[in-house]
Amino acid sequence: MAITTTGTITNLQEKVIGPARMTLKDDSLAIKGSFKIVRGEAGMDDTYNSPKFPGVTAFGLSEGVDMTTETLVDSNVPISATEVGVSVEITNKNLRTVKRDEFLRNAGKAMASAVKVKQEQDCATMVDGFGTVVGLDGASAVIGSLSAAKAQLSNNTEPINEEMMQGVSCVLSPYGWHDISQQLFPTGSGDSHAPMTAPPPGVSEPVYRRWYPTAFHFGTPIKLSTNLVASGTNIRAGVWHRDAGLFYEFMPVSLEVDDSDKSMRTTELDMVIDYGFGELNDGFGREWDYDNVAPTS
Repeated sequence: MAITTTGTITNLQEKVIGPARMTLKDDSLAIKGSFKIVRGEAGMDDTYNSPKFPGVTAFGLSEGVDMTTETLVDSNVPISATEVGVSVEITNKNLRTVKRDEFLRNAGKAMASAVKVKQEQDCATMVDGFGTVVGLDGASAVIGSLSAAKAQLSNNTEPINEEMMQGVSCVLSPYGWHDISQQLFPTGSGDSHAPMTAPPPGVSEPVYRRWYPTAFHFGTPIKLSTNLVASGTNIRAGVWHRDAGLFYEFMPVSLEVDDSDKSMRTTELDMVIDYGFGELNDGFGREWDYDNVAPTS
């Protein structure tokens, strides 16, 4: 079954690209999904200029005395998009002998998963680049580092207020989560490492589900990722507001099908996405360092 007609190629593209786009949904990407995301529209350039305004100061006024005027000049933070792609080759015989639709859906998911890892790893470099660090290399993650990071964000020169705190996320490695979970879930049984299985006295079930389980720390989402930057056995996790950095998706994921090499009897699938990323406000993020060693208990 040679794949030659335009209709057949279009059908093949649809079978692959649909599952791929579902795999790349923002809420499934812990690191990228915690930053500001801008998508390209018709007429937009492959470089997105994010405006940034300096702070201004209010003064007390005196009768008959002119106000002090500050010059307000905005600056742009340019985020340039570049292409990222993945290419796979499938033999035409394989397409004839497998459950074709299921095979193509799985191919789409596999290719998109590779793009997803690349996006997460790219965005992790922004976390690794935050200028202020909490935690310590060579030591286990402690919940106090998360509290310290949030306190520092709230006490910045440009503070993150209570309303803005809703845009703050924490991304940890699974091993880091294990470390802090031992501190988050004490019990009255004498075993400080045993997780709670029911609300403590005076805490309702809805409140327990909202604040105590793994998903939140006093309203801040805790997300897990295996794509954070590593330095030896140490990890570069983080706590940040979405406006700390920006992910610019200039062109969404697309798929090209090439079956032009007839003698090879193969079909090539080429998936491409065009994006860029960069830091907007270093004061809106904190790098969290700790020893990322596999737990044994």
